[in-house]
Amino acid sequence: MNNTENRRIGGIGWAVIAMSVAILFTCGFLTALVGIDYEPHELIALSLTPSDPVGLFKAHPEPFWHLLTYLAVNVFRCRVEIAAGIVSGLLIVATYVIAFCAIRRTVPGLESHEAAGLDLVLHLAGPIYAWFFNKTPYLGQGSPNIWHNPTSIAVRPIALLVFVLVSSMVIKARSEDFEHGIPAGTAVLTGLLLILSCLAKPSFVQVFYPAIFTLMVIWLIMYRGRNLKTALQLFLVCLPSLIVMILQFVNAFYSGSGKSGGLAIKPFVVAGARTRSIPISLLLLLAFPLLMLVITAVKKSLNWSDALAWLMLFWGLVWRLLLAEKGEREWHGNFSWGFMLASYLVWYCAVRNYLRHYFSEQMTGNKRGFGFVLATLVLALHLISGIYYIGYLVILGNGM
Repeated sequence: MNNTENRRIGGIGWAVIAMSVAILFTCGFLTALVGIDYEPHELIALSLTPSDPVGLFKAHPEPFWHLLTYLAVNVFRCRVEIAAGIVSGLLIVATYVIAFCAIRRTVPGLESHEAAGLDLVLHLAGPIYAWFFNKTPYLGQGSPNIWHNPTSIAVRPIALLVFVLVSSMVIKARSEDFEHGIPAGTAVLTGLLLILSCLAKPSFVQVFYPAIFTLMVIWLIMYRGRNLKTALQLFLVCLPSLIVMILQFVNAFYSGSGKSGGLAIKPFVVAGARTRSIPISLLLLLAFPLLMLVITAVKKSLNWSDALAWLMLFWGLVWRLLLAEKGEREWHGNFSWGFMLASYLVWYCAVRNYLRHYFSEQMTGNKRGFGFVLATLVLALHLISGIYYIGYLVILGNGM
């Protein structure tokens, strides 16, 4: 099968893509109508003043979703609730499309309907629902697919695109023994996307910065400093968005608005408030990615893209377990958003590795054994739980 055939999307593939887009848009639209975090964000969208960008940023320093909703209200002449559903639905679809293209690009020999179908599973999966452990599917566990919070939905496609671009850059730099620098065009695009991710929700850069820094330090030791040029280039790529994030941080925590009194180190207090066991909740959330991590390690096919995703999850977990806000927002769990986003990225890598091991051209002559059966069963549990969670929100009318 040549490269052209690899990338061709067949009729079944287009059918699965169309079905997936319809399902995900509908889920995004309907959950926007009941999501507990939507009403305050809709009010912000209606109060925006796009003609005064400085004042807009001071009033709300992560306005990307709100600007899109403001635009949708004025273009479609609809109620803000409808506009919110349209925007969130389209953003979820955009995430699906980016993941599909990235998987097809990085996993050779896939049938288009295989990639499209598993991509849909990725975007419907949730933590395994153990009703005897926690009464609610989401609280305590979190989810790789956030439905109730519009800014988390807004940042996710940008985060995935940055992750794919940066993974490609660092892997290529390493394969060339760091002789060539990061391409200028890719560097500029990544820097702009990082700024946009901050304006959507700074949760991504909160886990991306320490993860890429950790990776570069590991490489400095492993490769005896040969990656120093690459590390400095990545720092310059991150610098503009770092400045934006610092401004957001000061505005959010020390602007005197009264909503937050700053930061506090409170180990396990917020993370453990809605679960009887943090480790069990983590296992329910990450059972499939952890299993695929073990399978991929046994097959000796772990790559640095996987490592970057797990480093982001590690740092997200650090912030989630240790940090809390002072004041009235202490129990909002706002330092969990980076962890949730990182969990989506390790889920993306897990699904990609599942496809690579069991559906790609490298399966030629191989048999799917116990690992495939176990991974498929665990993935099915996550999928059933994720579908139940959507019903829990839409049909049963729960806000979270």
